[in-house]
Amino acid sequence: MTPTPSPPAPPGPPLPSADDLAAWLPPDIGLPAGAGLRRDAPAEDVERVWYGVVWGRLGRGDLAWEWFDRVRVPALQPWMAGERGRLLRELGGHGAAEELEEAALPAAVDPLDAAMLWVSLAADAIGRADAGLARQRLGKAQALLAEQPDSPRRDRQLLRAGWVEVEVALLTGVEPPMHLLPRLRADGEVDLPTPYRSGSRFHTAKGCLFAGVVHREPELLDRAVELAPPALLWAVHLARASLGVPGAEAAAAAARQRVVPPPGRG
Repeated sequence: MTPTPSPPAPPGPPLPSADDLAAWLPPDIGLPAGAGLRRDAPAEDVERVWYGVVWGRLGRGDLAWEWFDRVRVPALQPWMAGERGRLLRELGGHGAAEELEEAALPAAVDPLDAAMLWVSLAADAIGRADAGLARQRLGKAQALLAEQPDSPRRDRQLLRAGWVEVEVALLTGVEPPMHLLPRLRADGEVDLPTPYRSGSRFHTAKGCLFAGVVHREPELLDRAVELAPPALLWAVHLARASLGVPGAEAAAAAARQRVVPPPGRG
């Protein structure tokens, strides 16, 4: 009897385009060539996480989740919990994000993964307007980052910690720290602090968003509009609306409509 052939394996989720990979991956990460990948997990699994990250930047939470769900390596689960939490938090799901991130902390043996999760948890606390808890969690992240050698991964977490520190300051009514915020020069160009060398367009856009809010400079927010990926664009337009920019509120609503949430999170 001729054996029945096995059914073909279901196709995987689509890859981001080459242009999107170039725009939204940090400069030290090269896919699919394998540049800049972690040493604690197989290259193909690290690549899957990065593909999920890029789809998340593009506002496709459904495709990000598909890539994340294909990764089973324990060492990468804390990182993925932070990335899943970010996507949920961008849609206002601070509680769901916090649940994922807290559960992942005990397994975060990599100190930069742990710092990332503490920064994320601080952002969750800000979403609930709990400045004390946010400050406490941020302090844990900053202590971990201070112990790590310079690296692109550390740069990116320093930026995230700096943005959360700004949010804590805004929440408590004190002067926000400026050292990790871009500045608009007289010639219209933007000066970026050193850690942005390790970031993608996303990091520059988010930095311009925070700087535009702190300095109340529509020009910085306009630069953020030019650079922001779909997942961030609606927040940039909301910030423009807060400064009274005509049409910004409608633009925020339209941008939000284009974001596809993760499964079951609509």
